[in-house]
Amino acid sequence: MSIREFAAHLGVHERLVSKWEAGGERVHPRPINQAALDTSLARSDDVVRARFAALIDQPLIDRPAVPGFDVRQGGSEVWNAMPAQASYSSDAELLALVDTGAMRGDALAAISERDLIMAAAHEASEHAGRAESTNVGTTLLEQLDADVTRIANDYVHMPPVPMMVEMLRVRRRVYRLLEGHQRPSDTAHLYLLAGALSGLLANASTDLGYFDAAGEQARAAWAYAELCEHDPLRAWTRGMQALIEYRSERPRRAVLLAQGGQRYAESATSRVRLLNIEARIWSRLGSTAETERCIRAADEARDGESSDTLHDDVGGVFGFDQPKSHYYAGATYIHLGQAQPALEATSRAIDLYVNGPTDKRSYGAESLARVDNAAAHLINGSLDGAAAALEPVLELAEDKRIAQLEERLSAVRQRLASPEFRDAGEAHDLDERIEDFCGSSAARSVLPPDAPR
Repeated sequence: MSIREFAAHLGVHERLVSKWEAGGERVHPRPINQAALDTSLARSDDVVRARFAALIDQPLIDRPAVPGFDVRQGGSEVWNAMPAQASYSSDAELLALVDTGAMRGDALAAISERDLIMAAAHEASEHAGRAESTNVGTTLLEQLDADVTRIANDYVHMPPVPMMVEMLRVRRRVYRLLEGHQRPSDTAHLYLLAGALSGLLANASTDLGYFDAAGEQARAAWAYAELCEHDPLRAWTRGMQALIEYRSERPRRAVLLAQGGQRYAESATSRVRLLNIEARIWSRLGSTAETERCIRAADEARDGESSDTLHDDVGGVFGFDQPKSHYYAGATYIHLGQAQPALEATSRAIDLYVNGPTDKRSYGAESLARVDNAAAHLINGSLDGAAAALEPVLELAEDKRIAQLEERLSAVRQRLASPEFRDAGEAHDLDERIEDFCGSSAARSVLPPDAPR
């Protein structure tokens, strides 16, 4: 081959080959170029190697062996007489030498400069190609977003158990996608979806009275929120955790969680929600001053115009609209024993739910507002008002009888047992109906009688 072709073959400049040829025996190529020449010779056929040996009238140069690589192959006596020496037949084998630390000292001389540079370039190109590949497309992410939005909004007017099946189905799909390969931004998006679905499952578990499971789901939601650094999900999850602690009779822990969520609240909706949750917990603790502080702060926050992608764009379970705000206020005033503001707040919530959009009508929140409305009537001594408020609640289908209703109705029964109503026949009838209602909840309707709750 020509000098130009040989130089290209070795990966050096043609002027360097010309210099070697002119210098003869006085030329001593640099070690890395010697390695390139040795490698070229080693990869030549038997005839070329024999001719080379005859020209120099001596055996092929011995070179230090590299552990794990023995290139003595072929059928010629000259080649079979060679000792083991550094060799590689692919980029992968060359890079394996790098990984094992074999590219030091004399072993480095067995590596072609060009081969090393090209192997590094090929590795970068192949890795970048794999990094660009993804198992998640824009259409798939849009579908998963739509699924979460649909579930979050359907849940407020659908029974909890069938909705949990749908939540779990979609989350399992997200989990399978996360086991594959996608762009970092898409991975963050999948973590957000997993967090939102875990939050929805926490809410459903709470509705069914499984607080330990709800806490576990909420902790998962928080972990995913941290992984994708999504503040709206962080804020919502802290509020969910506060409600779980509140219903688990740990109100002081609940207060800290509600307050901690405020640092992540980006929108007016998220701030109003967290302040309403905190006010409700303070009222349970009997602190009128702290309760009123939170109520004032929530009123001020409600005037804000900021919004976020979870509380406002997705909404549903993640939202906190006017009816829900009034329902929370009513529950807060009931804890404080303030009948008149409780009546006003719960009546407003009921009216907004009844006359609002059907797809936004939360049967759970509306029913709880009616129970609190009945409790306020009883505080005022009105047994007829309480019975009227409870009538739609006691007619709820079994699969919609969430655990909170049983808890709140138990408090109503305690009021019915007070000396004021003890001898009233209407009170006995209402108490009996409540007892029958509580005997068949959503959780009991799908689980065996001896299942843990």
